[in-house]
Amino acid sequence: MFDARNISLSAGTKELLNNASFRIGDKDRVGLVGLNGTGKSTLLRFITATGSGTEVISSGEITKSASTTIGYLPQEISFEDDLETTALHYALQANKKLNAISERIERLQQELEAPGQDHESDAYHKLIEKFTEASHEFERLGGYTMEGEAEKILTGLGFSRESFHKKVREFSGGWQMRLLIAKLLLQNPTLLLLDEPTNHLDIDSLRWLENYLLNYDHSCVIVSHDRFFLDKITTKTLEINFRTITEYKGNYSYYEKEKAERFELMMARYENDKKKIAHLQSFVDRFRYKATKARQAQSRLRQMQRLEEELVAPEEDNSKISFSFPKANPSGRVVLRFSEIGKSYPTPDGSMKQILRNIDLEVLRGDRIAVVGSNGAGKTTFCRIVAGNLEHEGTRTLGHNVSMSYFGQHQTEELETSNTILEEMLQAAPDAASQRRIRDILGCFLFSGDSVEKKIGVLSGGEKSRVALAKILLQASNLLIMDEPTNHLDMRSKEMLIDALENYDGTMLLVSHDRYFLDSLVNKVVEIRNGSLQLYLGSYGEYLQKSEKNRKAEEEVQATAPSVTTQKKAGKQTPAQPKANSNGRKAESIEKKIAELELRKEKLELVMGKNDFYQKPAEETETILREYGKVEQELERQYELWEQALA
Repeated sequence: MFDARNISLSAGTKELLNNASFRIGDKDRVGLVGLNGTGKSTLLRFITATGSGTEVISSGEITKSASTTIGYLPQEISFEDDLETTALHYALQANKKLNAISERIERLQQELEAPGQDHESDAYHKLIEKFTEASHEFERLGGYTMEGEAEKILTGLGFSRESFHKKVREFSGGWQMRLLIAKLLLQNPTLLLLDEPTNHLDIDSLRWLENYLLNYDHSCVIVSHDRFFLDKITTKTLEINFRTITEYKGNYSYYEKEKAERFELMMARYENDKKKIAHLQSFVDRFRYKATKARQAQSRLRQMQRLEEELVAPEEDNSKISFSFPKANPSGRVVLRFSEIGKSYPTPDGSMKQILRNIDLEVLRGDRIAVVGSNGAGKTTFCRIVAGNLEHEGTRTLGHNVSMSYFGQHQTEELETSNTILEEMLQAAPDAASQRRIRDILGCFLFSGDSVEKKIGVLSGGEKSRVALAKILLQASNLLIMDEPTNHLDMRSKEMLIDALENYDGTMLLVSHDRYFLDSLVNKVVEIRNGSLQLYLGSYGEYLQKSEKNRKAEEEVQATAPSVTTQKKAGKQTPAQPKANSNGRKAESIEKKIAELELRKEKLELVMGKNDFYQKPAEETETILREYGKVEQELERQYELWEQALA
């Protein structure tokens, strides 16, 4: 499909690849990995042949099959020419021919509905003929099927049906990125290139995209710092390292293990060759001037010289700088208490949108809490209220001796643009000990050497975010709130942050869409849904299992309504095994019905027990409550029949 041999690639004056080769075959699912700055995004632009013009291939051979079509998702997008297009219409632009016919149908329909049309005129009948012909052509080419597929993809990526007809300009940048993903998937290219596709997805849409890509009929190359995402989808890994590309025949976890094993083998060979050279040198030194051994000594000398020419120490790029958070005095047992917290925002039509309502929560010393929910659910609002940065309804009470550090998504706005990176860090360091740690911390976040002298004002958004995060690590605190801290970190920086947070002895609240990051750190999960809060005890992985179970139970209840399940009434005992008499078989049959009803009730009460149950549409809650009552009555009747059967 795509074959690159012995290519050298540069971006500006920086050489990224030198004599590198790689191949992407049919139905390959490739993870493209490497440290930030090694050229992953540049390579994707090069493959796409839609680069910015700064990429230069100075040598090499490229082969691409004639049937190869390429779809490319960049990290940054622009919708300047499509702002007035609706979400659904933008997605349907994936097929240019169908899109042109769709636009024609829309124009003809507007003409037909225009006021003052003479419905008996020849011109009007010709318009009808054109409209009919265009509609038939649209149907013949699969237009209506494609529209259904577009709606399916948009729904999977988190768009509501109401938002299908919103204009592109009305969506945030993250939702616009989802629109581009939808359009690319509808194009169904034979080679799909995705550069950090997970950055703007919540958990639900991320799961949907994973399943979609697992069933994708063609090839894809993915750049991502979400190792769970790479592990689930990819079957091959290409690593850019030291200006070359190395292939590993497995997912990210396989790549990590295989790379470590390869490095150990290379080190063993290197040490073995050094021993050989030392042994040969000893022989030469001892016998080079003895006439009887001179020829052997010369032979050993040539052998030693060849080994020395070939001797190269393996390069290792995973040297690890560790850091830790400054120690703070411990807080009291209760760190934070929320009582009936609520928050509303005004909408463009003048009404108020309730984001959070009647939230009660107690955070204890040592809690490590993940705050999760779909995009727009209120996670950032929740964190800002915790941090004391936002007015709200209800009561927020901080515990005894709580000292707080907060990293928010808009923390970059507080950076002084005229400072260099180093000056910004020095101003934030509270003491000499912290100042001595600054360069190590900056190194962890990809700032080293002369780069620390860059002015804040010239940094990219991602670089500013990393500086703001690095500043947090200079402050001693016992309550740490971090809203999407991993968005602009590569794998190595993320691992360093995880190590530091594992050793943090305070209380943490973390918002992140990175499942590996959360699963490594948290012991509780707070889920925000429909303005309400649900607390789960356990790791993030356990939360995912529980939430999936709840989701399936809710779907089952809705799918089988009006039938509902119940548990045993308090004080009722499980029916004993009936005695072998004439009524035994009847009692056994009743027991099966009781078991089915009890199981059904358990599933229903799982749905009814969710905090957002009464925020659902009234018809839905009333249906479930009615069925709950019916099952309780039926369960009571079956118990009476069972007792009669045993009498």
